[in-house]
Amino acid sequence: MPDRLVAGTKQLSELESAGKISVKSIESFVSQNIDELSGFSWSEGMKEFRRLLETYNERVDAVETNKSMMIEIPVNLGPSDPS
Repeated sequence: MPDRLVAGTKQLSELESAGKISVKSIESFVSQNIDELSGFSWSEGMKEFRRLLETYNERVDAVETNKSMMIEIPVNLGPSDPS
């Protein structure tokens, strides 16, 4: 869920299931996982982020007719990793 919806969702989860549900934004969840996969290294983090975008684009390309859903990968993320 996007950051803008987290506060309200946290309040609702506390009303329904206090202490049983953890609510995080999708941005926080994904960035935490990229940090962990990269060993908290900035350069490795950029490689993992690029790999995430490449995987996303491969999946979109394989199943979607609307290719505008693909993400243009910024050049500052470096070259594609051949491995």
